[in-house]
Amino acid sequence: MKKYFILSGFIFITAGFINSQNNIGIFVGGGISDMRMITDDAAYNKEINKEMTFLPEYYGGFNFENIIIEKQLYFQFGLQAISRGFSADNDSVRYLIHNAYIPLELKYKYFFSKRGEAYVFASAGPYVAASYKGIKKDIVAEEAAAADTTGTITFSSEMKFGKLSSDDFEPIDFGINTSLGFGYSHVQIAYNLSFGLRNMVPSQLVSDIESAGEIAPKMKYINHSITIGFYFTNK
Repeated sequence: MKKYFILSGFIFITAGFINSQNNIGIFVGGGISDMRMITDDAAYNKEINKEMTFLPEYYGGFNFENIIIEKQLYFQFGLQAISRGFSADNDSVRYLIHNAYIPLELKYKYFFSKRGEAYVFASAGPYVAASYKGIKKDIVAEEAAAADTTGTITFSSEMKFGKLSSDDFEPIDFGINTSLGFGYSHVQIAYNLSFGLRNMVPSQLVSDIESAGEIAPKMKYINHSITIGFYFTNK
């Protein structure tokens, strides 16, 4: 429940910025998602991350551009849905995770003419995301569970989010989101890059590994996407 309180608080804070001074837009898009594993062994990191490949992602939701300096500087935040995850071992392992995603960014626009129709823009800032559903595939684990007659080996395709060693990943992520794009009138096209700063390995598992005198691995998200949006105003 804690993750929902955090997300609700984030929404409550950002909702105060929604007013008549906003450009409000809706957008959709897609791209690729991955996770990077980080350990104290650089050679192992290079080898394991070769096996972890990008997974197609969806991206969509609402953006709100709160005007700081009209036709120049904006505070932008979003209420979005995004998928993330990774594939590994020639797609024999696959994790697909659905997230509620809220970025907070400063956005700068450069308009090419006084008419203010065509412009380029750049934005950057932090985000917070909450994982609410996930599906996993692991052929080796599935086959081991199917072959086990004692009932001690089990496998579920439904992912669990939490801090326990038995969970798959932490439920809350945060990081940095950046965007570059082009706009004309009410339409914007953007390239987006986000990279997670939080270790998504469950904290109890990290503690267990460190208690055994070993250095726990870190896993962090990275996403690339292209989006197209329609804004109802262009102030």
